[in-house]
Amino acid sequence: MPNIREVINDKVKGDTRRLAATYLVIIMGLTVIFSTVIYTISSSQFDRPLPPNSSRSQQFLFNNNGQYYSIQDLIEQRADEARAELIGWLVILNVTVLVGGAFFSYFLARKTLEPIETAMEAQSQFVSDASHELRTPLTALQVTNEVALRKKKLSIDEAKELIEYNLAETIKLRNLSDALLGLAKQDASDITREQFDVAPVIQSAVESFEPIAKDKSITIKQDVVSVFVMANQPALEHVVRILIDNAVKYSPQNSTVTISVKNEAANVVVSVRDQGPGIDAKHQTKIFDRFYRVDESRSSQHIEGSGLGLAIAKSIAEKHGFGLSVSSKPGRGAEFKIIVSR
Repeated sequence: MPNIREVINDKVKGDTRRLAATYLVIIMGLTVIFSTVIYTISSSQFDRPLPPNSSRSQQFLFNNNGQYYSIQDLIEQRADEARAELIGWLVILNVTVLVGGAFFSYFLARKTLEPIETAMEAQSQFVSDASHELRTPLTALQVTNEVALRKKKLSIDEAKELIEYNLAETIKLRNLSDALLGLAKQDASDITREQFDVAPVIQSAVESFEPIAKDKSITIKQDVVSVFVMANQPALEHVVRILIDNAVKYSPQNSTVTISVKNEAANVVVSVRDQGPGIDAKHQTKIFDRFYRVDESRSSQHIEGSGLGLAIAKSIAEKHGFGLSVSSKPGRGAEFKIIVSR
């Protein structure tokens, strides 16, 4: 059974051939129309008769034997020869356009469908990854419950442990589904812009994470100035929330998460810096990919995540024209920056 990628490739190839054929028909149609117009105009010039008021000496030529022949006949003969030559050149032109147009049409069709193919492959990969991520907790739930059902008797402690485990896996599924929905919504969200002060947006985002930070003895420090930007406020706040959530999640106890806002030339830079395990350089270009996790530095902390938070942040940033970057070294925390044009 062919996999999804093979199905997509076959569909794209078929669509490319059909679109290339359509382009070629259009090109050849225009070429035929052009050739017909040229032939019609030229033929009308070839068939022009002598002026009716021409004298007899202008209408006939004499040969060496004293015989004469019609100049009109000579003109018609030359016209037939020119017409045949014109047809020959037009045929060569049409054949050349047919061959060249076939290659050009295929190239144009590939360029036209390339973004669609890329989007389809990305969608296919997303569905595959999402299915894998959803299958993992579901499988864990299934196995755990099947093992529990095989036991003839469950103690209260075992039943309680089973319920707690099922609840934890259910929460993972809910968080993952919420993240998937959040990512999907980015395709339908609006990109309207308005002028607003960044400071209240940062304050609102910080307040929502203070209870979680306090529970881990993490201090959220703000170095925020009042500055106005022209952007989509919900989009910016969403990205800031994701970065704060990420910073608090991977920061150790009794550490500090620093959020700052600075003016840099024509831009406003929002920075979220943590004191977590940091990210190796080889991972920094991949952490914005969907479902990507930096296993070496984060698995040791046993932190559960969907692997979608930063991907959603990147998707929002790209759609709304924000810059989003990361700088980090292992053991020295990470700093994420949002760059917004003023």
